[in-house]
Amino acid sequence: MAEKKASKPDIIKNNDFVNNIYTKIKADTREREIIRSIQLTDLHIDFFYKEGAANECNFPICCRDNGPELLEVEGASKAGKWGDYQCDIPHKTLKSMFDFIAQNQDTLKTSFITWTGDNSAHNVWDNSNEEVYKYTLNITDSLN
Repeated sequence: MAEKKASKPDIIKNNDFVNNIYTKIKADTREREIIRSIQLTDLHIDFFYKEGAANECNFPICCRDNGPELLEVEGASKAGKWGDYQCDIPHKTLKSMFDFIAQNQDTLKTSFITWTGDNSAHNVWDNSNEEVYKYTLNITDSLN
């Protein structure tokens, strides 16, 4: 026997629930507090990032010294001082971003920061709990 589906509540019955919210907000002319946030996610810092290393190689993660078995892809670009689009970032890039945020609060006026993990480099073949902990602790300390 098929169960009867529950009908929509009256407040959303006409499928214009979101539009009604915006209409209500627009009609309310009271001044509102502005809350600004910064979300940090997928920081992927690499403690072994190496400026000048190839950004394409025969490893899953490049821009680092992967040892003597490293084979650069012909024509690969070199990792820059602050990072490379193909790679995880050096710690100094993260630190520079945090310094920028701290030094520009007169403009940014950040109320809070949300930080949602995925911190360590993409060297998944040898990630350990200890290594992931070190990346997380490093970022925590860098936020101070």
